[in-house]
Amino acid sequence: MMKPFHFLAVVVLTLTISCSAVGQTSVQNETPVPSKKAIVEESFQQWQDGTGSPFELLSEDMRWTISGFNIYAGTYTREPFEEELIAPFNERIEEPLRPTQWQVYEDGDVVIIHFDAETTLINGEQYRNSYAWFFTFEDEEVIEVTAFLDMPAFEKVLEIEAR
Repeated sequence: MMKPFHFLAVVVLTLTISCSAVGQTSVQNETPVPSKKAIVEESFQQWQDGTGSPFELLSEDMRWTISGFNIYAGTYTREPFEEELIAPFNERIEEPLRPTQWQVYEDGDVVIIHFDAETTLINGEQYRNSYAWFFTFEDEEVIEVTAFLDMPAFEKVLEIEAR
């Protein structure tokens, strides 16, 4: 007959091994999901490297809001955003805009990116700006963006005659 102490030790050891095995099995079967912060950081690194862009994270029905009190401030859906802001800006730059430094913060479904970016304009001048973008995620896609930037610097680019 087993002594009570030995019996208790066997039960505890058995439970410990069983729980460890169950924990290991469930962890092994789960696919790790990257954080939204990690997804955004990777997209900014790809943007800097010229191999991708955070714009690839935007859902087709996203809304982009430019904060401020100027002619470009307001909320845009994807097509007007691309046609009225992105395309005219890109027509006036010599090479793609690239981020030079960034910090990323995550709070639930919101990821905040504070970054600086620069490029050369078609007139040879340098464009530099500081931005803060607030991305609101739904699953793996960005459905809403609120953007803060130096609007006079941005507007100056759009005043250049396009090619």
